[in-house]
Amino acid sequence: MTDTPREHAEAYAWNKAAWDERVSAHWDSAMYRAHADALRQGKPPLDEDLTQLAGDVHGKSLIHLQCHMGMETLGWALLGARSVGVDFAPNAIDKANTLRDELALDTRFICANVYDTRDHLDGEAFDIVFVSIGSLCWLPDMSRWARLVASLLNPGGMLLLNDVHPVVNMLGDHDHPPGFAVTYPYLGDERLVLDDDENSYAAQDTVFQNNTMAEWPHTFGTIITELVNAGLQITSMHESARCVWPAFKVMEETSPFRWDFPGKWRGKLPVEFTLTARKP
Repeated sequence: MTDTPREHAEAYAWNKAAWDERVSAHWDSAMYRAHADALRQGKPPLDEDLTQLAGDVHGKSLIHLQCHMGMETLGWALLGARSVGVDFAPNAIDKANTLRDELALDTRFICANVYDTRDHLDGEAFDIVFVSIGSLCWLPDMSRWARLVASLLNPGGMLLLNDVHPVVNMLGDHDHPPGFAVTYPYLGDERLVLDDDENSYAAQDTVFQNNTMAEWPHTFGTIITELVNAGLQITSMHESARCVWPAFKVMEETSPFRWDFPGKWRGKLPVEFTLTARKP
């Protein structure tokens, strides 16, 4: 991490420690056990809309940035892609390699700061860059990220980005109806330091020690503009009420590993977005 602002390096250290500690509990959680079992049964733990947007990936090269324990990365491999996963948490990469070896898949995992990905690739480029939900909020510099994505793509290659909707990133739990309220800013790119959550989306009954984390809000305007500035062409944008984790205490599980707001808010608030872009 060269020429990194002090607050970025500090946040990186906090976030890496927090995510690395959570790996063991995530590995044992119902959510990730279901993903791992699906892989063992030959079923990629990928939403159908993502696989449809990607099209036939057989024989294509794919890199999954911020892949956590690599289960989606391995899912793309089951579909025939030559996949690579990148994550900064050593424990997560260890779990990814363990599951890869168990499944006998030819997938490579790299332990690195996402911004340093190109340093580990010896000039490689890919047909698809995949970024999965819960990624962008940890990144302080959208311009640098967009340039990285563009550099990783072959000409004609596609970015497939599925992440948390900026509207949801503004909300927080609230004691009064409807159970959530606007808590965080939408505009502005100031760092948010969060240290009041001892649990995790996948392991809500586990208490962790490393709980100071930093996030950055990114507007749709920033995300899209930086991708365009990096030379990519936006090809689609979808918004969805789908929620794959209990984002707020008021949410109800409507089907296995799917949550939604109750009452009049059910299906009415955007939780995820999916964006695709092409490199000319």
